Amino acid sequence: MKLLLSCFLLITVLFAHAQEEVISPLMTNPNLKKKPAQNRIGNSIDSTFVYVIDTLDVPVWDDFSVNKFEQYNADFGDGNVTSQYYYHLMNATNTVPQNPTLIFCDSTHAHFDTVRIVAGFPTTEVNYFTPNPVWVNDLSSYPVQGQSRTLFQECYVLIDSIIDLVLDPDQDTIFYTSAPDFVQDSANVFSVTINDPNRIWVDNFAYHNYTYAVNPWSLGVATFDGVGADGWPYDWGNTGAHEKADVLTSKPINLAGTTSVYLTFIYQAEGNGDAPEANDSLILEWWLPDSSQWYLSQWYKVGGITNDIWDTAHVAVPPAALDNGFRFRFRNWANTSGNLDHWHIDYVNLKANDIITMPVTFNDVAISQPINSLLIDYTAVPWDHYKNAIPGDKMLDTARIKVYNSHSTETNFADGQLEVRYGGILQGGSPFNIGNLANSNDWNGNWELGMNTFRVPIVSFYEYDPLVTTAPQAKFDVKINIDADVSGGSNLYEVNDTTYYVQKFDNYYAYDDGSAEAAYGITGSHGLLAYKFTAYEEDTLTGILMHFVPSVDDVSGSVFLLTVWDDNAGSPGTIIYQDDYFNTSSPEYEGSLNGFRYYTFQDGISVKVSTVFYVGWEQIDSESLNIGLDRNINNGSNIFRNVTGTWVSSSQTASLMMRPVFSTGLNYTLSDDELIVESTTPDISIYPNPAHEFFTITGLVSTNYLVTVFDMSGRSVHQSQNQNNIDISLLNSGLYIVDIRDENGVSLYSGKLIKE
Repeated sequence: MKLLLSCFLLITVLFAHAQEEVISPLMTNPNLKKKPAQNRIGNSIDSTFVYVIDTLDVPVWDDFSVNKFEQYNADFGDGNVTSQYYYHLMNATNTVPQNPTLIFCDSTHAHFDTVRIVAGFPTTEVNYFTPNPVWVNDLSSYPVQGQSRTLFQECYVLIDSIIDLVLDPDQDTIFYTSAPDFVQDSANVFSVTINDPNRIWVDNFAYHNYTYAVNPWSLGVATFDGVGADGWPYDWGNTGAHEKADVLTSKPINLAGTTSVYLTFIYQAEGNGDAPEANDSLILEWWLPDSSQWYLSQWYKVGGITNDIWDTAHVAVPPAALDNGFRFRFRNWANTSGNLDHWHIDYVNLKANDIITMPVTFNDVAISQPINSLLIDYTAVPWDHYKNAIPGDKMLDTARIKVYNSHSTETNFADGQLEVRYGGILQGGSPFNIGNLANSNDWNGNWELGMNTFRVPIVSFYEYDPLVTTAPQAKFDVKINIDADVSGGSNLYEVNDTTYYVQKFDNYYAYDDGSAEAAYGITGSHGLLAYKFTAYEEDTLTGILMHFVPSVDDVSGSVFLLTVWDDNAGSPGTIIYQDDYFNTSSPEYEGSLNGFRYYTFQDGISVKVSTVFYVGWEQIDSESLNIGLDRNINNGSNIFRNVTGTWVSSSQTASLMMRPVFSTGLNYTLSDDELIVESTTPDISIYPNPAHEFFTITGLVSTNYLVTVFDMSGRSVHQSQNQNNIDISLLNSGLYIVDIRDENGVSLYSGKLIKE
């Protein structure tokens, strides 16, 4: 059974004391965009887009190398968009809208009463005005549904009094002073007719990605976890939540007239994510058109299996489902309080008139993982550093591409291509032919069964041209294709034979691919974390880009001292720069792909570094600060920690999402595809500072907040609720951290205080 996160935290801390390094799962998926805005106003369906989904024919196939998820991004003027007005109030036959100037009320607010009083005893006779049959539509949901109602145009109550058989000459009127019960309203609903057989999936809760699986059989997988399409947990803060989570649903499929239909796919537990446990599961379900219901298939898998291993499922579709409108879906049960319990699927293939063949083969040759860079060591470097170097010295001698052969036999090799473009223009004589290396080293001239590591010569083909632009930034589009002999059906799907990436030259060095699969940190008060870089030239640092990620605990209130070291024989040496205790920093979560926070040095100064230097921090508290960990690129030998007085390199096969920024012609806020953000600190301050007996908080907007004062060991020494004058008279003299959070635990302020 999945342990509660509080228990997991205990295990993590124990591990930390023994190892000092902490690897923990993500609470969110920072690679997903925020939830899109809804096309609804209030409770109305006005301006809503309704999608009419097309029906697919077999075979249906997806290896997730390209995005086959339906895109719900129609606009009002698109050719496949039509609109229809729906009215709240219609005539009795629901054919003509009611006049918009009319108002209606029901019998509660529309009647006239005769009150008879005889010998002091009243009786009331209730009568009604002329009834109006009105059809009332509900415009809060689609499809629009309604009902016939008997309503009245008089929205008031008349009262006649008869006292001892004498009519009171004054008639009382009670008006319905609030809004009438029923007024005319309308909603314009836009219908989008979809007819795209290249889109298979109608929802996007499962995560289409290229980084979470280990040794995938092709580019891309669909990943199931405990977070939704917006990247946030389904049950934020509920650590014990365990329920249905992601779902991946096919479009309707026409199986009428088919026989022997099988669904085949491969699946993997954990990968680069979190391992599912025995109470977690991945489930396959069928939609039967005749009963219009979902049913469990006979296939499911529970956690606790061997992780990181691909296995094959070959499942017969029941005869009762062989009709037009059949659908299938995958779903998982998981801990829904975080980015946990990962399953990955690939090579989903629905075929008719199939037979049971074991073992199942997919008869395909595919690139397994994307290429991230043709540079030595780095995924990005400053453009001026590259231009000032000898470009050929910075290019890979040989790129290694993982290629998987899922055929039953070895497959013949056919030449591939390397293509580089700048601004759409082919560069350096590309495309270059990637020929067969024949029998050499670890290559035998064919695509062997399983995983192949194919070597592509780079520097002998190409180097990025430093003369293409004088701008401070450059981007090159790279395309690599590995082809295979398609005769005999040995390479059925050619779309996965090509990988693309953009080589960026900005103002920073980067090892990572921009994607975090876990959180990394060290434990120990005043622990040191340093990340080694070897620059192409000596230059001046202006700051560090860092991508912190939420994990088990929110440590955004913790503080650290930004630090830069020089080199000492391969380990961090003398401190070149370090924040002081009056200028500390805290982890800030941007929560998006390439969402880096730019941390500048104290007073905006620049720091001169030699070609080998280290960037990182000294943390004040003992908790792990949770920097993003990229598991797909190995730079563990460049990660150093020092908790006991000795520098030790990391045991992780991964990269940190930490990027030193240099003083070049490119400003870090220049518009780019990636999101780089500055800190936005509320205008909150404390005074006096230094303080003797009291300090005062100013600038707070929130009326419900918690003030905590920590000493430099991380121990809480004072707490108060909704107080802006804080008594510190009993505290010892020294340096403290003041932390202010709102009622949801969100950090509003964190700063240093000197107690005299």
